[in-house]
Order: sequence, then C-alpha cells, then structure tokens
Amino acid sequence: MSSPSTRALRINIVELLRHPGSERRVEHEISAADLNCDLAPGQSDISGLVVIDVMAVSATDVVSVAGSVSIPWSGECRRCLKAISGIHTVEFDERFAPERNRDRIASADNDVSIIEGDQIDLLEPIRETVMIETPMSVLCDEACEGICDVCGTDRNKGSCECVVVVRDERWAALDGLTFDE
Repeated sequence: MSSPSTRALRINIVELLRHPGSERRVEHEISAADLNCDLAPGQSDISGLVVIDVMAVSATDVVSVAGSVSIPWSGECRRCLKAISGIHTVEFDERFAPERNRDRIASADNDVSIIEGDQIDLLEPIRETVMIETPMSVLCDEACEGICDVCGTDRNKGSCECVVVVRDERWAALDGLTFDE
C-alpha cells in the first residue's frame, strides 16, 4: 500500500500519450523513510527531505521524465571527522513506455523502461538515484589537512611536531642493499 507521500510520484501515462507533446510537472518533497533507502556503509546520511522537480513530456510511444533530484546530506569529513552537510543536486532523466509498445520500443531502444498498467511510478527510479548519488566520502574542504595519525591533533587548527614516516614493510628487505659505483 502506498502512502500519500509516494502517491504524488505517480503519473497517469494514458492521459499524456493521448496528446503527444503534453507535459506534466511533478514537484514533490519526500523523506528518506518514505523512499526506503538502504544506504551503503560509509555513505552520508540523508538529512532532510529529498526534493524532486521533474517534467514528464509525452511523445508518440514514450514518456520522457527529466529534471532534478536534490539530496540533502550530512556526514563527517573523511580526513578530520568534522560534521558537515550539503545538498547534492543531480539530473534525473528516464524514459517510459506502456507494455503494449514493448516489441516496437525494446528493439529500437534499450534505455526505455516498460511499465505495466496506466501509471508511471517514479518511486523506484528516484530511490535508485538517491541511493547511487548520495555522497560516499566527503571532505570539509579540498585543502583539509586531517588529523595527525600519531598525536590526534587537528592539523587544520594547528600543527604538531610528530614525524610521520610512511613505510611499506614489503620493501624492508631492500634497506640493506648497496650498489657498487
């Protein structure tokens, strides 16, 4: 059973296909809970309502749905662990065709989603977009210095006197190697 929040993401394809060139705008805000997103470990959290702003435009046999999805996120900087947040806006572009046009559309274009019934349900493509496009690892700033591995000082706020030598023990056997001139 769908909630009122997800019903707004349905588009009647019959009405659109009756009049090629007709348009229907979908502007909607939906929570991560209603989207039922299972984000990957280490991925930023969705920190507010996902904003969907798309336009469905009909052609003779297909309906193109294009626009943007804005994802509010929050997480920690991967270098200094500072709490940060932002909004990631991505392009959304999908094409749909009714099942009765399956043979004609499928042979010509593999990028068209075949739908059963009279409605396009944008919930699943929006969910997939949000799950893929929510940032994985974020930085507070490209110049972030991070935290010292030895003493734990935030190098963005001050420096430390620690000497950090990056050593790969796999190459340790070469330390005693000498060359004749």
